[in-house]
Amino acid sequence: MEANDALSFEMVQQIGLALDMEHETFAAPKNIDIIIMIRLALISSSETAKIYAGLSTRLHRATWTVFAPLDSSDLSQALGSSAKITSPKDLFSKETDTFDAVVIDADSPAAESLANTALNLGKPVLIGAIGKWIVTIGEAKALLIPAHPWRFIPSIQAVRRSIDDGRLGSPGLLRIHRWHPSCPVKIPISERLIPDVDLACWLFDDTPDSVWSLKSAANEDYLQFHLGFANGGMAIIDLSASLPSGGDYYSLTMIGGTGAAYADDHHNMNLLYSGGQPNAIRTNQGRIELVQQLQEFVDVIDGKQEQSVYLADTRRALQVVEQILESANSSEVVKREGPK
Repeated sequence: MEANDALSFEMVQQIGLALDMEHETFAAPKNIDIIIMIRLALISSSETAKIYAGLSTRLHRATWTVFAPLDSSDLSQALGSSAKITSPKDLFSKETDTFDAVVIDADSPAAESLANTALNLGKPVLIGAIGKWIVTIGEAKALLIPAHPWRFIPSIQAVRRSIDDGRLGSPGLLRIHRWHPSCPVKIPISERLIPDVDLACWLFDDTPDSVWSLKSAANEDYLQFHLGFANGGMAIIDLSASLPSGGDYYSLTMIGGTGAAYADDHHNMNLLYSGGQPNAIRTNQGRIELVQQLQEFVDVIDGKQEQSVYLADTRRALQVVEQILESANSSEVVKREGPK
């Protein structure tokens, strides 16, 4: 065969092979994760929306698509330029196809109505306002997660992990100080009690058997209370909202049978020297507790994580808060009645 003939024969073979490949099918690639973005709607004030907008780039597999403001402030960039703006009423009547789940950060009266509407539509809800009304919610038709952001603070999470890993032994004594400067707008004591009461029940994984609290006759913004648990453990917690103007102070210590752990704001304070007395400047955690809480909400919807905060946790905290206030008014120990 001459060289030109051999070259022509090879080209014919290649063309034939190419034609065969046009009709050949290949198996679909395996083990490729398809990322599904959870579309979130937000109901809040415009100022609160700016906080959530700042968290957008730190969320995985989620995006804000709709914003329903509760006020008429400047809304142009409240939740970013990509989120559609509508009213809470239209959100649930005209925009149900534009979001998968809703985050509600509103006061209690509005939150109750909005949450029930969303749940009746089968939309998962993360609700930020916790009040007595929440105990009236029955069996929800969709996922409902009450917001307990204090659980998601990194230092608190570290304490909980130490308990879960058995490094502290059985929880024995929990000590919490939460001191704030006085504020012109008084927050009801019942609302201020919820975070630390919930933390105590969560860290002991139990409801207290006995509650005793003490009010200050000289300072209506100070309250100390004692929670006694069935395992012999106890929590001693004091709240104050009467510090001089300036920063606040928070510390949590858990002492167990074989170890102890603490979380406070000391390690987040840096000394700033600029002449004269140095100032202690607190570093910013970037609202990491809100990021972690939102991410868990998304992950639960996506089936990637088990829910860690339940409506029963909120109901338990509210029940204990009522006992604390009852004890403060009667100056007597309040015992738990009935089953846990």
